[in-house]
Amino acid sequence: MHLSILISALFALAASALPEPIPQAYTGPCTTNDCGASHKVCGSGYLCVGYPTLDPATRKGCTCSYG
Repeated sequence: MHLSILISALFALAASALPEPIPQAYTGPCTTNDCGASHKVCGSGYLCVGYPTLDPATRKGCTCSYG
């Protein structure tokens, strides 16, 4: 019984000590005719823009936006 508690505690400690994965930038399509992971075609007057930033290195996706 004590061995299983010790093993569980060590496993929990090891899991909490692992670093968080490094977020990867979105590298999918980001054009008006192929926008985002769903490959949406943006309608008339809409642009395909990256979010939450326009910087390709830090964006998390693309979406159609009016403007």
